[in-house]
Amino acid sequence: MFTRTKALFTTILFAGTLSAALPAQAEETGFLGGELSANISILNDYRFRGVSLNDEDYALQGGIDWSHESGFYVGTWASNISDFNGSTMETDYYAGYAGEVNGMSYDVGGVLYAYPGGTNTDYFEVYGSVGMDLGFAAVTLGSNYAFSSDNLANEDNFYIYTKGDVVIPDTQLTLNLHLGYENGAFADKKWDWLVGASYNFQGLDLGISYIDTNIVGETSDATVVFSVGVSF
Repeated sequence: MFTRTKALFTTILFAGTLSAALPAQAEETGFLGGELSANISILNDYRFRGVSLNDEDYALQGGIDWSHESGFYVGTWASNISDFNGSTMETDYYAGYAGEVNGMSYDVGGVLYAYPGGTNTDYFEVYGSVGMDLGFAAVTLGSNYAFSSDNLANEDNFYIYTKGDVVIPDTQLTLNLHLGYENGAFADKKWDWLVGASYNFQGLDLGISYIDTNIVGETSDATVVFSVGVSF
């Protein structure tokens, strides 16, 4: 969900320090009764729902998650962005509950999008999704809803999406598909879509995606995004 720092140094310090220390502790003794994980990645563009948030420039991103066997989880994720009302960093804070019933997975929660140093920038969304693992493929249908607030010009925002991941047998290659629709404070009947592939090579998560939208603009036109990441 949040594969998304005021400065790049902050992200490196944040993700690098915790990945070196916390996950090892989590694996050995657990942390507050749960498990810690971390991730860090670099991309040639940060696209959020099809739109570049860093003027089609490189992005360094990292996150930390804590999950409990009950299904409850909390986490944070950060990325550098282009100037947004005085902020050059996006930091997401989220919490939710995930589980499975009769082979159907579900995930519900909320996320705060925070932009340190920005003016009238932060907003909150609730989200939910259901999915099914078919063995060779996993399919998900989900939605996000942002409540009307002063920072959203007193308008709400709705986003619905479907995505699929198809595993190529006997390989580390996965094909990725995504289709989303957004309307409200951030977009006017916008569609976005993605076709890509991801590959795990000696612990590195490599990705390539073709991304496009139905709106015209330099930050929403068709592009190819490359990514390299690692999880701990």
